[in-house]
Amino acid sequence: MQLRKRRAIIIDDDANILKLLKDFFSIRDYDVLTFDSPITCTIYENKLASCANSKPCADILITDYQMPKMTGLELLVQQAQRGCKVDIRNKALMSGNLDAETQNKVKELGHAFFSKPFNFPEFISWIEDCESRIDLSRPIGIARKEERQAADIDVLYTYEASEKTYRSTVINFSNSGLCLKMHNPISEGQSIMLKTEVPNNCRNASVRWVRKMEDNFYLAGFACC
Repeated sequence: MQLRKRRAIIIDDDANILKLLKDFFSIRDYDVLTFDSPITCTIYENKLASCANSKPCADILITDYQMPKMTGLELLVQQAQRGCKVDIRNKALMSGNLDAETQNKVKELGHAFFSKPFNFPEFISWIEDCESRIDLSRPIGIARKEERQAADIDVLYTYEASEKTYRSTVINFSNSGLCLKMHNPISEGQSIMLKTEVPNNCRNASVRWVRKMEDNFYLAGFACC
């Protein structure tokens, strides 16, 4: 049986930190997903009452404390409350300036805390401890063949054989697909035509998956045609 790579998810709105950690984990032969907000998490912004993944989405998850809309601690607390499948011991919060009380809250959740700039011997020791718990024969919940870029782009689109225009928001994209936040129901297999230019130059796209959220909108994943 062919074993998969280890996977790390890094969340930080500092591009330099994302590059530093991506390079670090890539050297250790990880599949690395980097995001400038927790948009990859299904419970982000209270969209779901419980984790939508039946398997962990990563082997290691590291998040910054100060982020748009939500702190890293708030994310970790919500994940704990809503059944996140990632081992709590393999999660860490990082910050350049965090008081002792908040650091203790992180540790009470069972997670690690790291100050910026990193003490790399301490960080590597934690990574090695995490790696001792990783079982590469067990599948993970999301598989990204391409890196996703977080976005917040309002777009217009139409359905095939229809002239009516609808509004939506691109929340992330890759070279060959995108994820839309939509207020209108849509089904797997449906196709749309984008009327607004997007960074990956996608014009025609087909629905690969749809998830209905709590506040009357939908998340849909599209493959560009």
